[in-house]
Amino acid sequence: MNSEKPTDNSDVMREHDLVSSSSPALEGLEGIRYRLRGGSTKQKVDALLEAFQYGHKGIDLVIQALGDDVREVRESALLLLSYSSEATAEQAILNYLPFAKMQCLHTLTEFNLDCYKPEQHHPYYFAIADYNNTLICYWDLYYKQSFVNIWHLETGQSKKDFDLAMAHEFRLGKSGKVCIISFQDFLWPLDTETQEPIGTYPDYLMRPVQTHPHCLTVCPTKQPLVATGYTVGKTGRLEIWDYETYTRRLHHQFQDWALVPFSNLPLGNYISPISPLLFTPDGKLLVAYFKQRLQNRLQLWNTETGELIQTLDNLPALTINSLANRLDGQILACGIRQDEVCVWELISDRILYTSAGVAPCLMSSDGRVLIYCTDNYEIVVWDLAMNRKLCILQGHTAPIGYVAMSSDRNFIASYSIDRTIKIWGVQESLIYQ
Repeated sequence: MNSEKPTDNSDVMREHDLVSSSSPALEGLEGIRYRLRGGSTKQKVDALLEAFQYGHKGIDLVIQALGDDVREVRESALLLLSYSSEATAEQAILNYLPFAKMQCLHTLTEFNLDCYKPEQHHPYYFAIADYNNTLICYWDLYYKQSFVNIWHLETGQSKKDFDLAMAHEFRLGKSGKVCIISFQDFLWPLDTETQEPIGTYPDYLMRPVQTHPHCLTVCPTKQPLVATGYTVGKTGRLEIWDYETYTRRLHHQFQDWALVPFSNLPLGNYISPISPLLFTPDGKLLVAYFKQRLQNRLQLWNTETGELIQTLDNLPALTINSLANRLDGQILACGIRQDEVCVWELISDRILYTSAGVAPCLMSSDGRVLIYCTDNYEIVVWDLAMNRKLCILQGHTAPIGYVAMSSDRNFIASYSIDRTIKIWGVQESLIYQ
C-alpha cells in the first residue's frame, strides 16, 4: 500500500491508494479531493491549505475550488493562488477576476424624473442589488419628492421607476433584497422588488429617538442592521436597529463631537454625500466617524453587544468609502487620505496601499479588489493581493460621482456628473476566451 507525503519544492507527486477499501479515511491528494467534494466549509478550506503543498497537482485542486458553491471556499482558493508562481494559477486568477476583458456594455442617459429641471439633479444613492443583478439609483429631489430607478445590469433595460414621495434617505440592506427609507422620524423597511412594507402596519415603522436622523447606513450583506446618527449643536445620538425584529441594539449619546458626513468631495457643481457610519461586510462592527474642530475620531462598536470596543483619536484627514473583512481577520478601510487613495488596516491604522487617484473608491468585501477613479475620468481596477493593475475603464467625459461593483465582480456601474451611467462587464462571447 502506498501513501503520499508532500515533497518540499517539488512538483512531482505520486498518486496514492486508499487506506482501506471499506474506510472513508483517505490520505494525500485523494483525501483532499474527498473533503473538497463533500466536506464542511472549514474542512474544505483546510483541504485547500494542504493541497497547496503538493505542487502543480495540488494547485489544480485549488483552481477547481474557484467553482465551489461556498463563497468562503472560493475566496480561500483565490488567496492561495495569489501566492503561487504557477502559470496556471495566474491564469486562473485572471479568469476568476475577469476585469481585463471588461468593456462598456450599456450607457444610460434617460432617468424619467418627474420634476422641474431634471437636468439639475444628480443621484443621492447609487448601488447594485446582488440578488437579482440590478442597479438602483435614488434621487432626493430637494425634499419635494424622491425617486428610484432600477435597471437590469445584463441588458441595460429599465426594470421599473417608482416615487417615494417625501423620503429623506434610502439604503440597501441584506444583499439588496431589502431597502430602508427614512421618512420624517421613522425608518421603513421595504421589499426592494415590490416596494411593499415588510411586516404589518404599524409594526414595521421603527422610530429612532432622534428626530430626522441626518445620517443612515445599512449592513449590505447578511445581518438586518441599520444605524442612524443625529447631531445638533454640541450633542448627538447614535443608534443601531435590527429591522427584522424592530428592536434597538445600541443607543449612545455623545457631546462636543459632531457625527457629520466625511469631508464631502466637490465634483464640479456636484457634491457626493458620504455617510460617517459604515458597517463591516459581516455586520459585526459599526465604524462611526466624528469631528471636533481639526480633530478626527473613529469609534468601533460591536453590533452584537452594543459595546464600544475601540476609539482611534487624532487621525489624519481622511474619507472612508468602504470596509472589507479579509480572510486573515483584518478589517480593511479604503478612502482618501491626504488627497490620495489609500487602503489601510483599520485597527492598527497601518497603510497597505497608496495611489495618486481620486474619489470615489471602493473595495470588494474580501479586500481583494480596489476600484478608484482618476483626474482623467478613468476607473482603475487594482488587485491588492498581487499588487497589480487589472484594467482601466475609459469612456466617461466628466468627473465620476459614483462607482459600484456587484459582489460576484461580474459588473461595475459608474455615474458621471454629465448625467450618464455606464455599466461595465464582459460580453458573453468573451467569457470563456
